[in-house]
Amino acid sequence: MFRRTCQRSLAASQQGRDATRAQIVETVDRVEPETKAELAQEVGISQQYLSELLQELKATGVIQKSYVVDNEALYDASEAISKLYGTANGADDRGTSVSKLLDRLESVTTRQYEAARAAFLAEDVDRSAGTLEPVTNERYSAVLSELKSFTLTTDWPGNRVAADLSTIATNLEIIGDRACFIADVVDSEGTRPTGIIGERMADIFASGAQINEHFSAILFDCELDVHRDLRETEETVHRDLDELFELVTAYDQDMYGYLVTITRALERAIYYWVDAAELAVTLHTGVVPDHTEI
Repeated sequence: MFRRTCQRSLAASQQGRDATRAQIVETVDRVEPETKAELAQEVGISQQYLSELLQELKATGVIQKSYVVDNEALYDASEAISKLYGTANGADDRGTSVSKLLDRLESVTTRQYEAARAAFLAEDVDRSAGTLEPVTNERYSAVLSELKSFTLTTDWPGNRVAADLSTIATNLEIIGDRACFIADVVDSEGTRPTGIIGERMADIFASGAQINEHFSAILFDCELDVHRDLRETEETVHRDLDELFELVTAYDQDMYGYLVTITRALERAIYYWVDAAELAVTLHTGVVPDHTEI
């Protein structure tokens, strides 16, 4: 079943008052205006109307005095200001259609990742990452086709939202490719790492799956508070990667090359989930979240 449609509509979703509130938050974070007049000019509304909307945003704590965005309150009030929130216009609403297509793409790339992890752990899997690749490509093309049509028939901010969602779709497609690559490398290697190195690799695979879950919650359910959990998991990945790279130097040359190849591909897959999650946060809030480099 398709998740709750935080994407109730893409652009059109942000009509009128809701769209202006979202624009105010984004402008405050981006421009850091010093006066109400400056903020009103940047947003393109009257100071009187701005005052009304600021009162609403200040009531939820999203905007503080001196025109500062409180990220904690912003996450808590995400549904009220999200660019992806709005009112669906029916079963054939284009925003809902794109959301469903993205959800289907995410589900198959997740299966590819899980298949790659199973291959590394020598576990059985119904379908390999490679056999799922045609499904991923088909669903990726369907998302891009729908977004292209959407972009041609809408104005800002809808066309920008569509472009950002296209980037998210591309990230997911790349993750599927990385999963195929990992599975192929594993299949070509006759032995498997054991002991602490095998455990660390398994930990990183598990952390990647958790980050994917956080990404999905952010994009599809507008649960922006889980971005904090994503950041914590990302930091755990950093520590595990640092330790792993130190450990693999103790292996023989052939195993070292194998482990580095797998680890780098896994690292990149996780990066694309983190990047997609950050983009989803920005789509919902207009604010670019803090980022830890992977």
